[in-house]
Amino acid sequence: MLARFVEKAAVSFEAALPFFRGKGVVTGNPVRREFFEIPAKQREPGKLSLLIFGGSQGARAINEAMMAALSRLKELPIELRIKHQTGAADFEKVKAAYDAASWSERGDVRSYIDNMMADFAEADLVLCRAGATTTAELIAAGKASIMVPFPFAADDHQRKNAEALEAAGAARMILQQDLSGERLATEIAKLVQAPEELNRMEEASGKLAHGDAAAAAVDIIEELIN
Repeated sequence: MLARFVEKAAVSFEAALPFFRGKGVVTGNPVRREFFEIPAKQREPGKLSLLIFGGSQGARAINEAMMAALSRLKELPIELRIKHQTGAADFEKVKAAYDAASWSERGDVRSYIDNMMADFAEADLVLCRAGATTTAELIAAGKASIMVPFPFAADDHQRKNAEALEAAGAARMILQQDLSGERLATEIAKLVQAPEELNRMEEASGKLAHGDAAAAAVDIIEELIN
């Protein structure tokens, strides 16, 4: 709707450019510098870490699917460690599910994560929503991800974010309507048992990064007002 009126548009992905008919500029989305400074993960053979979060309040659909996936993931022939931010509302239920599935030693369940950058650094794979900030942080850190877009976001923009990362080879997308414990366990198992694929996804994610997004947006503003 705004494309008819704006003179310039700073966008995160090339896929958004056709909406602005020559007015769009790919700047990326501004994100804290610390995410760009996260070093590449040095993996130990046979050991991988999965980070799960659904925004600061958690994501019930992801929590429910993950609880259902735990027994299947227990059978993997690797040492999979999981850090799971549930949000306050689901914490007790999810924590109980991990304990019941004998994940207490390799599953770290939190209601809230205080230092997301540190947990990004430890993660080999991230399971998350596909909001603008989360997407920008994944790209800045060069992380491989499985994204479950929030289906009720305005104009279904989370799905568009996830599609852009998936098209670039940086992520896998599971629509919430298709999300189940079995589907989630299958997708996680495929990736954590294929470290070479995780490497390719990380490389693809890093190629989408724009470390100067904020400066680029300011340049556009200055160009328009001068």
